[in-house]
Amino acid sequence: MNKWKVYAIVMSLVSLGSLQESFRILTSDAPDIAENRTSLIPIAVFGTGICVFLAVKFWRKSSKI
Repeated sequence: MNKWKVYAIVMSLVSLGSLQESFRILTSDAPDIAENRTSLIPIAVFGTGICVFLAVKFWRKSSKI
């Protein structure tokens, strides 16, 4: 197993956590989230997108070697 595959697995796990947190932000009625939802949604979507993008990029890089 090369280092790129390890990076891909780690980023996949991080992206799963990020997806769970994004879902919580989108569906929660908690007062602290509801007040700041307009600023939290773009951050959650962008962060999740970056994690998924890096996981795919590292996985592709590991398969090229």
